[in-house]
Amino acid sequence: MDYNHPARKFPRVPAKNTILVKKLGDHEIEGFSKTGSLGLGGCMFLSDESFGVGAFFEILISVKKHVVKASGRVVYELPDESGALRVGGEFVRISPEDLKLLETLWEGASTIN
Repeated sequence: MDYNHPARKFPRVPAKNTILVKKLGDHEIEGFSKTGSLGLGGCMFLSDESFGVGAFFEILISVKKHVVKASGRVVYELPDESGALRVGGEFVRISPEDLKLLETLWEGASTIN
Protein backbone atom coordinates (compact mmCIF):
# COMPACT_ATOMS: atom_id res chain seq x y z
CA MET A 1 0.00 0.00 0.00
CA ASP A 2 1.24 3.48 -0.86
CA TYR A 3 1.37 5.34 2.46
CA ASN A 4 2.69 8.45 0.74
CA HIS A 5 0.06 8.86 -1.97
CA PRO A 6 0.65 12.14 -3.89
CA ALA A 7 -2.87 13.43 -3.13
CA ARG A 8 -2.17 13.41 0.63
CA LYS A 9 -1.21 16.58 2.44
CA PHE A 10 0.61 14.54 5.10
CA PRO A 11 2.33 11.16 4.65
CA ARG A 12 1.21 8.16 6.68
CA VAL A 13 3.11 5.35 8.32
CA PRO A 14 2.02 1.79 9.08
CA ALA A 15 0.42 1.71 12.54
CA LYS A 16 -1.65 -0.75 14.57
CA ASN A 17 -3.35 1.51 17.12
CA THR A 18 -6.58 0.54 18.87
CA ILE A 19 -9.45 2.88 18.01
CA LEU A 20 -13.07 3.50 18.90
CA VAL A 21 -14.81 4.91 15.85
CA LYS A 22 -18.37 6.15 15.45
CA LYS A 23 -20.02 6.95 12.13
CA LEU A 24 -22.27 9.99 12.45
CA GLY A 25 -25.62 10.48 10.75
CA ASP A 26 -28.85 8.57 10.25
CA HIS A 27 -27.36 5.07 10.39
CA GLU A 28 -24.80 5.28 13.20
CA ILE A 29 -22.10 2.62 13.46
CA GLU A 30 -19.82 2.34 16.47
CA GLY A 31 -17.10 -0.12 17.32
CA PHE A 32 -13.52 -0.92 18.14
CA SER A 33 -10.94 -1.57 15.46
CA LYS A 34 -7.28 -1.02 14.60
CA THR A 35 -5.57 1.45 12.35
CA GLY A 36 -3.57 0.20 9.40
CA SER A 37 -1.85 3.52 8.82
CA LEU A 38 -1.73 6.83 10.63
CA GLY A 39 -0.56 10.34 9.81
CA LEU A 40 -1.08 13.93 10.79
CA GLY A 41 -3.94 14.34 8.33
CA GLY A 42 -5.83 11.08 8.73
CA CYS A 43 -5.76 7.32 9.09
CA MET A 44 -6.89 4.04 7.60
CA PHE A 45 -8.83 1.59 9.76
CA LEU A 46 -10.66 -1.70 9.27
CA SER A 47 -14.44 -2.01 9.42
CA ASP A 48 -16.91 -4.84 8.88
CA GLU A 49 -19.56 -2.34 7.78
CA SER A 50 -19.54 0.32 5.09
CA PHE A 51 -19.43 3.88 6.36
CA GLY A 52 -19.90 5.34 2.86
CA VAL A 53 -17.55 7.71 1.11
CA GLY A 54 -18.17 11.24 2.39
CA ALA A 55 -19.61 10.07 5.73
CA PHE A 56 -18.43 11.83 8.87
CA PHE A 57 -17.07 10.03 11.92
CA GLU A 58 -15.60 10.62 15.36
CA ILE A 59 -12.56 8.64 16.38
CA LEU A 60 -10.59 7.98 19.56
CA ILE A 61 -7.07 6.68 18.89
CA SER A 62 -4.97 5.02 21.57
CA VAL A 63 -1.43 6.36 21.26
CA LYS A 64 0.83 5.00 23.99
CA LYS A 65 -0.74 6.26 27.25
CA HIS A 66 -2.84 8.95 25.56
CA VAL A 67 -6.08 9.13 23.61
CA VAL A 68 -6.24 11.32 20.52
CA LYS A 69 -9.72 12.54 19.60
CA ALA A 70 -10.58 13.67 16.09
CA SER A 71 -13.48 14.09 13.69
CA GLY A 72 -13.06 12.97 10.13
CA ARG A 73 -14.57 12.28 6.74
CA VAL A 74 -14.36 9.00 4.80
CA VAL A 75 -12.32 9.39 1.61
CA TYR A 76 -12.28 5.78 0.41
CA GLU A 77 -13.40 2.25 1.23
CA LEU A 78 -11.57 -0.73 -0.23
CA PRO A 79 -12.25 -4.41 0.52
CA ASP A 80 -9.31 -6.44 1.80
CA GLU A 81 -8.62 -10.15 1.37
CA SER A 82 -10.55 -11.06 4.55
CA GLY A 83 -13.74 -9.32 3.41
CA ALA A 84 -13.34 -6.38 5.79
CA LEU A 85 -13.20 -2.84 4.46
CA ARG A 86 -10.13 -0.63 4.65
CA VAL A 87 -11.64 2.77 5.41
CA GLY A 88 -9.47 5.80 4.67
CA GLY A 89 -10.39 8.98 6.46
CA GLU A 90 -9.08 12.51 6.63
CA PHE A 91 -9.21 14.46 9.86
CA VAL A 92 -11.43 17.54 9.61
CA ARG A 93 -11.16 18.53 13.28
CA ILE A 94 -8.45 17.73 15.77
CA SER A 95 -7.29 19.83 18.72
CA PRO A 96 -3.87 21.49 18.54
CA GLU A 97 -2.79 19.40 21.56
CA ASP A 98 -3.79 16.11 19.92
CA LEU A 99 -2.18 17.13 16.63
CA LYS A 100 1.01 17.97 18.52
CA LEU A 101 0.92 14.53 20.17
CA LEU A 102 0.59 12.83 16.79
CA GLU A 103 3.31 15.06 15.35
CA THR A 104 5.73 14.25 18.15
CA LEU A 105 5.15 10.52 17.89
CA TRP A 106 5.22 10.50 14.10
CA GLU A 107 8.51 12.33 13.63
CA GLY A 108 11.23 9.86 12.77
CA ALA A 109 9.01 6.84 13.44
CA SER A 110 8.33 4.03 11.00
CA THR A 111 5.47 2.68 13.13
CA ILE A 112 3.31 4.34 15.76
CA ASN A 113 1.93 2.18 18.59
